[in-house]
Amino acid sequence: MPCSSAARTTVIAALVLAGACSQSPTSPTPATGSVVVGSVAQEPASVPDAIVPNVPPVLGATRFVAFGDSITCGVESLFDSLVSLPCPNGTFGYPERLRSMLRAYAPAQDLQFSMTKRGYPGEWARDGETRLRTELAELMSNPTLAARPQALLLIEGINDMNNGTSAPRAAASLAQLAQIGRLYNLTVLVGTLPQTYPNTMSGGSNAAEKIEEFNGELVRLLSGVQNVHIVDLYRAFGANRALIGGDGLHPTPAGYDVIAQQFHAAIVRVFPVRGSLQ
Repeated sequence: MPCSSAARTTVIAALVLAGACSQSPTSPTPATGSVVVGSVAQEPASVPDAIVPNVPPVLGATRFVAFGDSITCGVESLFDSLVSLPCPNGTFGYPERLRSMLRAYAPAQDLQFSMTKRGYPGEWARDGETRLRTELAELMSNPTLAARPQALLLIEGINDMNNGTSAPRAAASLAQLAQIGRLYNLTVLVGTLPQTYPNTMSGGSNAAEKIEEFNGELVRLLSGVQNVHIVDLYRAFGANRALIGGDGLHPTPAGYDVIAQQFHAAIVRVFPVRGSLQ
């Protein structure tokens, strides 16, 4: 029976729909005149080498006071007979050497470095307490801020032991000097004592047998104390007899160089360079 016009239309539409569903979808055909962008290898952008300025080091402290006995003065073996006198004129000890090293290390601060030397030959550490208080009170009361020290360097105790004081008692006196420095808000660097030797002229022992005990007690008393740092001169000198003069007590010029080097290394460590990533 012939199909009506409406029926034929329905059949054709069904066939077209069925044909369309039987095919997999395909990508659309690009329109005429369109541009297809492919994958193009890209060269990395040119980056110039970083310009790193060669900035000289700058230390966080430039003002120091060195306190102690004849070793702080810079007395050498020939000046053995000096007892209880101010530093002899012309002595060139570790404080002068240290200042020169600091100026060479941080030339940008050359004129800012100051090293006040307060050595007193023959002084016992126990007697140094009153003198240190007086010296620091005077220095810290200076109306010019730039004249006030920021750190205290200490070496003392051998005269106590040479006159019968026990190693622990002498170490306790030196530790007390460090505490006085802290009362004035100073960072304190305390040197252990180098090994001494019998005097080749007088035969005295120079408390050689007490040095190790003294240093051990000093480290015990001050380890972990805030703003106090041990500078191990005993280890730096070792058993190098040539660093101590003929009297078995005072360093030779080479020995004073070692003391200055050790304090210099400690200062660089304790007062990091400003502006660094430390």
